[in-house]
Amino acid sequence: MDFAPGAVYPGSIGFRLELGQARMLRLAVLLFLGIASAVDAAPATIPWDQAEQHVGEEVVVEGRVMGVHCSELSCLVAFDPTFNRFTAVIQASSFDTFPPDSLDERLSGKKVEVHGKIVENDKKPEIVVSSPDDLHLTASERRREQQAAKADAAEAQIQILERLGTLLDQVAAVAERMATTQERMEALLAQMEQRQAALAAQATPPPPAEPTYGEPQPRPAYEALRTIKRGMSRSDVERLVGKPDYIEYGSGGWTTWYYGFGRSISFDPRGRATSMVGFPSP
Repeated sequence: MDFAPGAVYPGSIGFRLELGQARMLRLAVLLFLGIASAVDAAPATIPWDQAEQHVGEEVVVEGRVMGVHCSELSCLVAFDPTFNRFTAVIQASSFDTFPPDSLDERLSGKKVEVHGKIVENDKKPEIVVSSPDDLHLTASERRREQQAAKADAAEAQIQILERLGTLLDQVAAVAERMATTQERMEALLAQMEQRQAALAAQATPPPPAEPTYGEPQPRPAYEALRTIKRGMSRSDVERLVGKPDYIEYGSGGWTTWYYGFGRSISFDPRGRATSMVGFPSP
């Protein structure tokens, strides 16, 4: 078979390239047509005050909600304070999707989009909505709410940090007061211990001197010391050896007389000598 120069024949490389280019061109045309049809199918967005001009059309109405009124049968979302112009209507069957008790807080004062077919009811236009896709905040309103929520969260965090700072300052002040109180208590305890030691030193008599049995002392006379016996009265002892240097009063009426040089006599509650220390035997 003879081939003409420059001709493209089935099976050749040039033939396959041209076939691929044709397929790509066809796909591009189909994609363009699909996008165009989708754009044509998207409902138009109109401001709420032009809704009267689009009765019978499926559109997206955009506007700011000026009031919400609910009854047992339906809720009206109005874009005009008089409720005499365009409204979005929520039937009672859709109250689960749009709870009436939260509609006013969710929508009043905010920009929304209402999607659906505009119908005329009592000489005013309205759209009956039943799903969240039919009635929702605009993208700009959602961004504003998100920014406000972030700002509120940041403000709340700042307030929490400020309260924590105040609480820490209060804790530090309490700790400082506790430390000061502890120092005062320790000082008072030290003073009490010093006073107790001083009182104990005043109440405790000096220890008696060790008894001596050496040479008789000038006073009292040694012979008089020998005459002291158990059972003598205090007056007899005082008459023989004189008044004591120191008297210790015990419980129950017991007393002890100290004469120095380690000598002492103990008297029972009746005033009778019961024991003697440092006195020579008769």
